[in-house]
Amino acid sequence: MRRRINVKTYRDGPTLPVSKEVDFSQEEVDIDDSDSHSTLCCENIRIRPGVRLVMANHACNRRIRMDYEIDQAPVSLCFSLSQRMRLTMRQGFQTTTVMERAPGDGVLAYLPQTQGVVDIFPDHQRVAGVSLHFSVPAFKELFPSPPKGLAHLEADGEDPSRTRPVYRQTRFSAGTLHVLRQIMECPYSGDIRRLFLEAKALELAALKMAELSPENAMESPYLGRRDADRIKEAYHILQNRLDHPPSLIDLSRIVGLNRNKLNRGLKALYGGTAFTLLRQARLSKARFLLNNSDLSLSEIALSVGYNSQANFTTAFRRHFGTPPNTFRR
Repeated sequence: MRRRINVKTYRDGPTLPVSKEVDFSQEEVDIDDSDSHSTLCCENIRIRPGVRLVMANHACNRRIRMDYEIDQAPVSLCFSLSQRMRLTMRQGFQTTTVMERAPGDGVLAYLPQTQGVVDIFPDHQRVAGVSLHFSVPAFKELFPSPPKGLAHLEADGEDPSRTRPVYRQTRFSAGTLHVLRQIMECPYSGDIRRLFLEAKALELAALKMAELSPENAMESPYLGRRDADRIKEAYHILQNRLDHPPSLIDLSRIVGLNRNKLNRGLKALYGGTAFTLLRQARLSKARFLLNNSDLSLSEIALSVGYNSQANFTTAFRRHFGTPPNTFRR
């Protein structure tokens, strides 16, 4: 299976002769999955000129391997929600680079004239992720002062420096995760859905650019970069395993921090201990399911990790001030 990514120029102006000063060209991101296997189910949406949103959210119980090739590259923002990935990249005749990506990782990439392979390893038998792709003009229109790593995009299109690749990977924040879930769980259809997704996609891009701006860093002053990344990893593990979360001891072992430091870090970065954040995430998801599904209360309780409907009802009433059946009505 193969994915082809390119930025192409289309012309959609009037058919009558026009002045040479008038340019009706438009650069659009073209993502061709026609050679992909049916196991990779992606929704590919043009949300505005030069900007595409790609969403994957489907069951999958085996590894997926996909070749890809990029010619004229877009600026891409990619967010992994529930799968581990291994990316093998080669630009021209340069040495091959291998990158690993875990749930909770976000990537800013600009990879012109690049080929490679993506191996996708679904966690909990699911593939879920979001990516945004901007033509360079569309990106520069939104961000006239690009972050340091993309400053070379200011060069003219013929400048060789424009082919320099960028790949920057970081753990994304709770705010970013919230917007990603809003995108994945969009309850609308038709034009309202398109407008909602456009707004959320631009919000997602703004959050990513803010993350790359040193003056907007949100890290706690007593946390080093490595510890902050481990705490973010712990947060994303909790968010993606609401039905069967690890114990605090197991979570500490997974990310390599002691329990006290982990809880202090979670409180500093996300405003609560592991237990508090887990409860908030469970009840937030339950509220969404009450509004947007026909699942019974017992099914919702199990899906968010409560072992009985009675325990779920008690927790929901304490948190939201009303029992779930009343809330649904």
